[in-house]
Amino acid sequence: MQGRANSPTTIHEAFEQAARELPDRKAVVTADRAVTYAELAATSRRIAHRLIGQGVGPGSIVPVVARRSPDLAATLLGVLLAGGAYAVLDVRWPVPRITRLLRSMRPPAVLADAAGSAHLHRARIGHTTFDDLQATAAPKAPPDLPHVPPDACATLFWTSGSTGSPKAVLSPHRATTRLFTPDAFLGFGEHPVMIHAAAVAWDAFTLELWGMLLTGGTVLVHEDDLLLPPAIRAYAGDRGATHLFLTPSLFDVIADGDIDCLGGLRAVLLGGDKPPPATCRKLLDAYPDIELYNGYGPVESCVFATVHRITGADTEAASGIPAGLPVPGTEVYVTRDGSPVPRGETGEVAIGGAGLALGYLNAPDQTARVFRHVTVDGAKIPVYLTGDQGRLDDSGVLHFVGRTDTQIKIAGHRIEPAEIESAVRALGSTRSVVMPVPDRKGTPRIILFAERPHQAMTELEMQGRLRETLPAYMVPAKVHFVASMPLLDNTKINKRELSARFGYTS
Repeated sequence: MQGRANSPTTIHEAFEQAARELPDRKAVVTADRAVTYAELAATSRRIAHRLIGQGVGPGSIVPVVARRSPDLAATLLGVLLAGGAYAVLDVRWPVPRITRLLRSMRPPAVLADAAGSAHLHRARIGHTTFDDLQATAAPKAPPDLPHVPPDACATLFWTSGSTGSPKAVLSPHRATTRLFTPDAFLGFGEHPVMIHAAAVAWDAFTLELWGMLLTGGTVLVHEDDLLLPPAIRAYAGDRGATHLFLTPSLFDVIADGDIDCLGGLRAVLLGGDKPPPATCRKLLDAYPDIELYNGYGPVESCVFATVHRITGADTEAASGIPAGLPVPGTEVYVTRDGSPVPRGETGEVAIGGAGLALGYLNAPDQTARVFRHVTVDGAKIPVYLTGDQGRLDDSGVLHFVGRTDTQIKIAGHRIEPAEIESAVRALGSTRSVVMPVPDRKGTPRIILFAERPHQAMTELEMQGRLRETLPAYMVPAKVHFVASMPLLDNTKINKRELSARFGYTS
């Protein structure tokens, strides 16, 4: 199944076109600051010239350690205008993790806001601050900005790795720009204003930031870590917010606690996991004019591969909310043994088209394992093998069925248990297993079962030590030590017995 293709372009070209058409429109807004398109365009060009002077150019990867802000938007545009690709690192991540990822990139420059600079000072890593970038006067004879093709890498997204280390997904310009064109997956409407609250290293950040800046919209920056109903109510009621992205788990919490905070929005977009039908029905019943969408897609296909506008009938379907039809420039296949299966049959979801990533940074074996080809009508089509199980119905709509491996999703984050288990081994436990266990409301939590480490350590201490190396969303909600793991006849860990031993139901 294929979505309609678009003319490829780069992120910064699409932004500059919007800036020429709407120079005085607010581009990025915070509680005490508003930056117009013209101002953002001028600042980003000044930053680009400074970065070129630091050796940034086509093929460069520039890490940026920062929080959401107008300055971050200008800096990312500056990196792209200079010909480089940016990799945003979350200042909330532990310093050892940030240090390890920076070393893997070997960048010509490291950029940081004030919060990121504090992290890098502790790690003794040289960097350039946003203030320094913007304080530099434009050169009298600025260097020419390089030509950048749409196939060039624009962004590095970080995702959990099955080898025990994070993977860096190399996403090209075309993967982002395919989403935000006149015939895109969603008509944002007249002057959209989107709440910008996604984690900076996640591809939902791309949806919120570039979804607005490439279409003439306004980015409304949420400066706190958590997005709660009072803030949503204020953004929608007082500051004109029209669009909001939520993970299904956060949507469930918000709708359960204060669904009326969503009332002033034009559209709510869900992504990162299967939406809860009952919560979708609750919103549609309370606010039938709100457009509610479900988006599906791994980061290797940038934000969304398929999208479905949710209806009341969808909430009653036995198969749950559909994943939807392919977005423009995207091809979706359900495959088995390298070829598509007939509609209605279940197989592995494979995604191709303009959204396809270029692979993983410095990981040729991992890239070759999942970036493959499928044979369609005798032709070899490059795709990403998602590891997701799905089926296409008679209308070509994709339905998500499950996973083919041990990968789990928590609050929209894709997590490889191996990365957590690797961190546990480093703390002296020879064997461990991670399982998603639902709480009373059915929301999955990470539970860690580990053989007692050689060094004296309590379960709470293990949890605390893991916070020093893993991002918060990967830290187990509970740790249980066991003297030895219960095994099946094939020597694999008996997860059913293990979970039952501690009172968890499978």
